[in-house]
Amino acid sequence: MKNIDTQLKIIRQGTAEIIQEAELVEKLKIKKKLTVKVGLDPTMPDMHLGHTVVINKLRQFQDLGHHVIFLIGDYTACIGDPSGRDATRPSVDPKTIKINSKKFQNEIFKILDKEKTSVVFNSKWLGKMKGLDLIELASHYTVARMLERDDFDKRFKIEKKPIAIHEFLYPLLQARDSVELQADVELGGTDQKFNLLVGRDLQKNVGQSPQTIITLPLLEGLDGVKKMSKTEENYIGITEKADDIFGKT
Repeated sequence: MKNIDTQLKIIRQGTAEIIQEAELVEKLKIKKKLTVKVGLDPTMPDMHLGHTVVINKLRQFQDLGHHVIFLIGDYTACIGDPSGRDATRPSVDPKTIKINSKKFQNEIFKILDKEKTSVVFNSKWLGKMKGLDLIELASHYTVARMLERDDFDKRFKIEKKPIAIHEFLYPLLQARDSVELQADVELGGTDQKFNLLVGRDLQKNVGQSPQTIITLPLLEGLDGVKKMSKTEENYIGITEKADDIFGKT
């Protein structure tokens, strides 16, 4: 395994923010292998180039000798991540989630080493939660804190658009994933910052060392304005023909 300075140089490449880098250094001093997590919800079929920004960083951690986890949010996909949304996401049926999950498992290995990647589904633990468990989880955060996040604040104060209660639960459920996996590091796009910070808070609440957060820039879509997204239909799929990928780029 490379020395800490060399690792940090590679880890910093292309990142938007590292929270907290000093904690990451300490973890690298103590542990030979860090548990590094990336989670994606299979709300839509196929991955696009925007996803590869984060997955490539995960591959760098893998090449540095760390334990990487690719989490498929088959449970959280039923809610839908509200990050960067100006309206409540429509629900996705379980059958579609299952089909999309299978595709994800094939596509990630265009980048990650299959033999060195742990693929997990958050339905394994979130699916076992009962009503009282959900209430206990919700007790760790306040409505005021939830409304601090930019997209909720914008919808509530400026756009006067409704926010459904279940959207407040999403960051907490994603945070629970970090607790269950005892993540040392979690990667995500800059729009995921709030969700990742909730993960740190929840880990502290249960006595775990809080995960280091590494955010990466969002890739603009074909419209040159909004982030690349299947919802916006401005994406380049990673399984498209080479000529099509080149042409769209």
